[in-house]
Amino acid sequence: MKLVDIAYFSKQVIKMHLRPSYRVPLSMYVVLTYRCNNPCVYCRVQNMPEKDGWSIESLKIVFSDMKDCGVRRLHLTGGEPMLREDIGEIIRYAKGLGFFVGMSTNGFEIAERVKELKGIDVVFLSYDGPPEVHARLRGKRNVAEVQNALYALKQAGIRVWTSTTLTRWNAGFIDDIVDFSRREGILANFNKLEFFSEFPGYLHPHINEIKDLILSGEERKDVFRKLITLKLSGAPIGSSLAYLKNALEWPHDNRITDANPSKRYHCWAGRAFGHLEVNGSLHACGWGALRQQQGINVLEKGFRQSWDKLTPLLDCKSCSHACGVENNLLFSLNAQSIFNAFKQLHR
Repeated sequence: MKLVDIAYFSKQVIKMHLRPSYRVPLSMYVVLTYRCNNPCVYCRVQNMPEKDGWSIESLKIVFSDMKDCGVRRLHLTGGEPMLREDIGEIIRYAKGLGFFVGMSTNGFEIAERVKELKGIDVVFLSYDGPPEVHARLRGKRNVAEVQNALYALKQAGIRVWTSTTLTRWNAGFIDDIVDFSRREGILANFNKLEFFSEFPGYLHPHINEIKDLILSGEERKDVFRKLITLKLSGAPIGSSLAYLKNALEWPHDNRITDANPSKRYHCWAGRAFGHLEVNGSLHACGWGALRQQQGINVLEKGFRQSWDKLTPLLDCKSCSHACGVENNLLFSLNAQSIFNAFKQLHR
């Protein structure tokens, strides 16, 4: 991220701290498609509509509007973003506007199409452990795709970090995952398995569907104590220390949101960052979208008007969702998270 953007971020965050009514979108998650080629055991994306709501023309209009409204960081996700044949054009346009652009991917076709990712700032590559573990969780075919994608991205000089979803099936392979990142000279990021408990399953499964995958309270604490110890020892873990501590301290084994605020951060969803669904529906965060709450369609209202009318979730003040927590920690001016962000982006 350029120094001018860091300065802009800092100025806007300080203004939001000084003026509680002040809101400005700084970071935006954009779901490009629900299509996916992977049969991950803890995902229900195959139940989602396959038709992409975004045309390249509509994305360009919304991206331009977002930049005018203050957005500086975009994260492209799905489904699998690489299933968009125009992913290269999407990235080029976003970078041309000056965005810091990240993307989450399972590695599909990256080795063959890596030139289309030219200019992207960071790629989060799904990696759930050694080949036999990853194959069990995400599909045997994906093992080679991840290996080939990692090699291609490194050869192209594109920053790549792994992203691991923690389950009972891979919790015993933390050392292997961290050692893999150390050997490859990259960073390992970790997140908890997400699920629904109080609502019907939608994209993420219901808790009853994946009981054999969900870490118990003690198992979760053991995993995050280990990750904290490794992080403090200098292991190549991209997740911030504050996030890891938040995950360790999370008080619930059967839910991932809470109506009570965290002692470590305030929730900034809908105030400093937001989430755009594949149909153009704007939400304060991804969790609000997954609960099928009514969003505001930017394709009909425009981004500025939609953002102005957006309201945060009233019954949710904290969560265990990795992306949301990391954002909230940064915008809450958590020193550990700020230091971690600067350190990782300048590796």
